[in-house]
Amino acid sequence: MSEGADRNGKPRLSFGLRVKITLTFLIVGALVSGVLAVAMFRILNTGLLNQVQTRVLDLAELGSRLVDPDALARLVSKMGPDLSPEQVDKVEGSADFRVISDALNGVRGIERELVHYIYLFAPTADPNSALYVVDGDVLPDKESQKEGKPAAGDISHFSSPFDLSTFPVPRRVFVEKHSLVEDHWSYDPEFKVNSISGYAPIFSRHGEMLAALGIDMVDTDVRLILSNATRVALYVIVGALILTMASSIILGTLFTRGIISLDLVMRRFDGKNLDERADVRSRDEVGRLGVSFNAMADTIKQYSVRMENLLGAYGRFVPHELLRLIGKGSILDVKLGDQSQKLMTVLFSDIVGFTSLSETMSPLENFNFLNSYLSRMGPEIRAHRGFIDKYIGDAIMALFPQTADDALAAAVSMHERLREYNVHRHKSGYQPIEIGVGVHAGNLMFGTLGEHERMDGSVISDTVNLCSRLQGLTRVYGSAVLTTGRTLKTLHDPTRFRCRFIDRVRVRGRKTPILLFEVLDAEPQQQRERKLSYMSDLARALRSYYGKEFTKAFAMIRELFERNPEDEVLRIYRKRCELLVNLGVPDDWQGVQEVDSHD
Repeated sequence: MSEGADRNGKPRLSFGLRVKITLTFLIVGALVSGVLAVAMFRILNTGLLNQVQTRVLDLAELGSRLVDPDALARLVSKMGPDLSPEQVDKVEGSADFRVISDALNGVRGIERELVHYIYLFAPTADPNSALYVVDGDVLPDKESQKEGKPAAGDISHFSSPFDLSTFPVPRRVFVEKHSLVEDHWSYDPEFKVNSISGYAPIFSRHGEMLAALGIDMVDTDVRLILSNATRVALYVIVGALILTMASSIILGTLFTRGIISLDLVMRRFDGKNLDERADVRSRDEVGRLGVSFNAMADTIKQYSVRMENLLGAYGRFVPHELLRLIGKGSILDVKLGDQSQKLMTVLFSDIVGFTSLSETMSPLENFNFLNSYLSRMGPEIRAHRGFIDKYIGDAIMALFPQTADDALAAAVSMHERLREYNVHRHKSGYQPIEIGVGVHAGNLMFGTLGEHERMDGSVISDTVNLCSRLQGLTRVYGSAVLTTGRTLKTLHDPTRFRCRFIDRVRVRGRKTPILLFEVLDAEPQQQRERKLSYMSDLARALRSYYGKEFTKAFAMIRELFERNPEDEVLRIYRKRCELLVNLGVPDDWQGVQEVDSHD
């Protein structure tokens, strides 16, 4: 249809423009649907891989803690390349071999459907070669043979060679002496599955590396999720295309009519003025739209001058450290949406029982107290290369861009300064206060949020949420400072802080469990020394607990608790063991405690 006018002289658009708008929406909708589907699949695949890597690494580290180092040292001392079958059978029938095999299969039992292999191997003089110490399948395979079943062909017996030439990750574990996980799937043609392996070193009581624990986990769950996600994505794409086609036809019709309506509305703004003007070259609908734009621009110009003056009066608060992190030299350079991503460490602290304390004070006393407290905590954070992101009432959220060592050192210093402050409060007739601190390292997305009239620096990340939960858990476990196994793995100097493993928990809102550690350096000296004195006894008790030897664990923990009734961790495990012994073990028990730090 050609361009023209109706009987009333009102302009109308050609049919060709409507078709172009419809086709444009249809093509764009199809492209966006396809791109989003592919992007979502890749993000899901990457996220699932990361979850499996974390799960494998956590199990490997848990297993390395449950293995008896003394029994392992005795087995390693018996290894040699030329052992006879009789010597191998004798070792595999020993008590040390069975203790370690039971520990490995106990870890496997946490994820029995997914853990394909679990084994220990020791280094040799050749960096490309190792020797198997304990394969978790050896003893079960021998039991099967006694029942008349054929022997498995992929069993690695004691002191059998392990060629590391095509396995760079375990070689790195022996060199770097810390836990590692493969960064991609490996295909097993024999079982037709993908698997990923994680490795954790095991040290003697004297700090010498004895062996490494390896865990191979298959992708059964991942393939099922991806298959379902692909099917759902296809349904979504088909539905989106149908919806886009219908919407494009409707919107194409509405848009052509809306241009005429917009033209008539914009004519009401005649008499205004703007520096920029549309170049009107025709008298058709597009031309009149240009005229209307010019009229609208006149009005915008007047309001623009007012808004510039008004916006100049507003302050925009952005931390100086945040400016440096996003590469801005001045606050005048900050724009809405400026952002960056980096691996950083978050620290959350909070005063225990502040609500009850504040009810006894007037508003002025509350402000004076908080300012007095915060003026002592802030310098400790800055002294360790951190900066305060925000105050949330009595709580502090701080970021440490350099290392997790800085954050843990700041947490310890905050408690030391707090003890000095409590001495001052006691002399002034006030009650002492306590704080709980959570520290967690992870990827953070930080930048500016808000709108052009009001911006604020902010941090968005699951790391922040988890750190806040850790801080809340300090009240549950009676701890001064709590951190995670992931954070400890990022430390530049792991020997700097004395930490004890206290739990494997899953906090509300997260599917992946975390390893929880208590930083003993933050405790008062007497309490710290007392906890250190029985830390190895507690570790042995927890090995029994996670090995499902609850009666044995209960006896050990009860004895420790009777001597140390003020240790809340012992109280918690005594209660758990008592329930498990009396009521039995649930079928789905995996050694993971569901906790809610806000209860």
